[in-house]
Formats: sequence, C-alpha cells, structure tokens
Amino acid sequence: MTTLLSACAGFQPVSPQVKPIDNVTLENHAQVAQVTDAWPRDEWWSAYGDDQLNQLMQRALKNNPTLAGAQARIARAQAAANLARSTESPQVGTGVDASYGRQSENYLLPRPPLGKGGQYVSQGQATVNFGYELDLWGKNAALIRAAQAQLRAAEFDRDAARLALTTSIARIYAQLGSQYDLQDILQATLDQRRAIHKLIDERVANGLDTRVEVKQAETNEAALRIDLEQLATAIKVTRLQLAALAGDMPAAAGSIKRPTMTAAPFNIPANLPLDLLGRRPELAAQRARITAAVGEAEAAKAQFYPNLNLNGFIGFQSIGLGQLFSGGSLINSVGSAFRLPIFDGGRLRANYAGKASDIDAAVAQYNQSVLAAAQDVAEQLTRIDDLSREEAAAREALDAAEEAHRLATLRYKGGLSPYLTVLTVETQLLAQRRAAANVKARRDDLQVSLIRALGGGFSEAANASQLSAAPQASSRNP
Repeated sequence: MTTLLSACAGFQPVSPQVKPIDNVTLENHAQVAQVTDAWPRDEWWSAYGDDQLNQLMQRALKNNPTLAGAQARIARAQAAANLARSTESPQVGTGVDASYGRQSENYLLPRPPLGKGGQYVSQGQATVNFGYELDLWGKNAALIRAAQAQLRAAEFDRDAARLALTTSIARIYAQLGSQYDLQDILQATLDQRRAIHKLIDERVANGLDTRVEVKQAETNEAALRIDLEQLATAIKVTRLQLAALAGDMPAAAGSIKRPTMTAAPFNIPANLPLDLLGRRPELAAQRARITAAVGEAEAAKAQFYPNLNLNGFIGFQSIGLGQLFSGGSLINSVGSAFRLPIFDGGRLRANYAGKASDIDAAVAQYNQSVLAAAQDVAEQLTRIDDLSREEAAAREALDAAEEAHRLATLRYKGGLSPYLTVLTVETQLLAQRRAAANVKARRDDLQVSLIRALGGGFSEAANASQLSAAPQASSRNP
C-alpha cells in the first residue's frame, strides 16, 4: 500500500492566504441606553403596535416573490445534500436484457448440429446488481459536509432576504407616516394663511391695506396648495410601494390607511460586539460557505489517493429465453475495483488548487461582510448619538418660531407692523415645522436601520444546528 500511495499523482498542500476575522470591536456610545435583553425579537415590528403594519408583514412573508425564490433555492440545496448523502449507502439495481439475432458461425457457438452458430436465436439476462464505494479517504464525507453547509447558507440567505424585506416595509411605512405628518403641517399652515387672508380682506375694506397684500396672501396660499398636491401624489406612490412589497396588486394600495406607529426608545444590547457575528444572517451564510469550500477542498485532496469499490451481481443468463430462469442459467459475481491516479497532466493539482482558492475567496468575502456589518452598526449608533441633541434643538427652534408668529400676527392685527413681517415669520415657522417633522422621520428610519443592523431577531444559534464560527482554512493541510 505504501508503494501504491507513493506512486499516486503528486499531492502538495496549499497554505491558507486569508485569515477570518473572529471578533468585532465597537466604540461605546454613551447616548444610547445599553440593555442586556435589547436584541430585536423575531417579529420585532409588533412592538410598534400597528395592526395594519402587522398585516402587511404577514402578507409580505407569505406572498413576496423574493422570499419564494429564496425558498426554491433552499429546496435545490436540500436536493443536492440528499444527493451527496446517497453515496453513504450501497447502490442496488436490477436489469433485464433480451435480444434476438443471428449468431456467428465462427465465434462462441459451433455450427449445427453441435451448436446454433449461423442461426437466429434469442438471448436473455436478468440480474440484480450491487455496488458500494469504500470512502477510505473521506471524499464522500467531505462532499456531504459541503452540501449540508450550502444548504445552511441557502437558509441563512433566506433569513437575510426576509430581514431586508421586513425592514424595507417598515422604513417605507414609517415614511408614509411622516408624509401624513407633513400633510398636517402644510394643512395647518394653509389654514393660518387663510385666516390671515380674511384679516387682510377686512383691513382692505377699512382702507388699512392695499390689494398688494391681498395678492401676496393669494400667492402664498396657492404655493401651499401645490405642495399639498405634490405630497398627495407622493403618498399614493408610497402606498403602491408598500402594496408591491407585500406581494399585492396595485389596486390594494388604496386600502392602506394612515400609520399609527408608536415611538420606542433607542436601546442597544450590552453584549453587542460579542454577539454581532451570530446575529447577522449574511455573516452566518458566509461562514457556511467557508465550511462548504473547506469540504470541497478536502474532497479534491482525497482524489489523489486510491479509490476502492465493491461490486457484484446475481441473476440468470441463457441463450434461448425459454431457459432463462432455469437453475442452470444462474450467474453471480462479486469483486472489487481499485483505481489509483499516477499521471494526469496536473489535472488533480489544478482542481485542488482551485478549491483551495475558493476557501480564500470565501474567507475574504466573510471578512468583508464582517467589516460592513461593524461599519453599519457604528454608523447607526453615531447617528443616534447625534439625533437626541438635534431633536432638542429642533423643539426649541419650533417653540420660538410659534411664539414669534403669534406675536407678529398680533402686531399686524393691531396695526403695529406690516404684513411683510407676518410673511417672514410665517416662512420661518413653516421651515421649523418641516425640520421637526424631518427629525421625527429620521428617528423612525434610524430605529428600523438599527434593528436591521442588529439582525432583526435572527440568531444563528437558535436557527437550527449551529455551524462552527469562521472555520479555519488551515484544515486544508493533510
């Protein structure tokens, strides 16, 4: 055996070039409360207390074509895993062959009267065949591990698609809510301008103002009506987007009402850096692909060594179908087949080198995903840190603008200031109202973005059998 192994095609191990990242370091953000049990739950959107949002999520998870495609890829990976596992079992089959034709006079059968050479005769064979490959070097076992890892990667990809879908719906739904808030602001401002317009008409009737102020008021009202029409169009488009994500036809968009989402405080898990790698589905998928790449490389390595198969058959064979199943027609055989590569022009080495490179590529992609995940979380936390100060400043600015508008209106009513002063202050008030609404919209968007950055309730450990975290590429060496 030693002599045979030394004669096989030259195997040279390939050293790993890329090392996986196995930890994440994040800065401490004092502005955000750290809570021990702050990881998102699986159905995290239910915390907003909005029944309509819950129904949209349920329809999307049931009907969205993206998730249906991901489920089909899982079924394909499951079939591949079952195919790989079939090599663990003996293969049993049966075959029946029958033929009719002229026999050679100069071959196996002599000429008559001793034989049937030169005559037309029937022949038949019926056998049961057995085969089993002895996996001496672990090739089949490695391929099974690779196929199972690909299945887990497909499942994690499905979870990543689910997270992307649900967070997209939540963000667009929150955007719809902010559009309604802005609509309220514009409508309230329009009502104020109409009230001032009425006051102007009274002052013109009493000779206190001119038609110039009237036209200014009409111009400002028309500008706001244009904004309201444009916003109404944006609301319709947002509803259509939500219907599409939920897997509904466009006609269903008209039934989507104004959101009633409740605000929630920003909390992050106290063990965020430690658990982040197991809470992001795309990271779990990348680790599974590393495992698959390692398995395929190990299978490629096993191809350098001898292959031993056991085979056999039992059945009947005869010339003349009438005697096929008689006792004298019984045949059987049992044996083994031994194969050893000696010279293949470098094919096996090239195949192994390619599989080894796939490991480095998978590890590099995993490292890129880890960096992107850490960057994503850090960006969301940084924005959240700054948001609280921006919210406080926006509240102060809005309160001041509201008071300035009240005073300017009183002074105009009393004839102490011109209408231009009211217009200037009103423009500032509208700007501050919009700024406050934008801050609220950003808060809602950041909250959903943080949930997505934290994995949206995904947990690799609780999502079926746990794969090894970042498998070491060094397992390639013999």
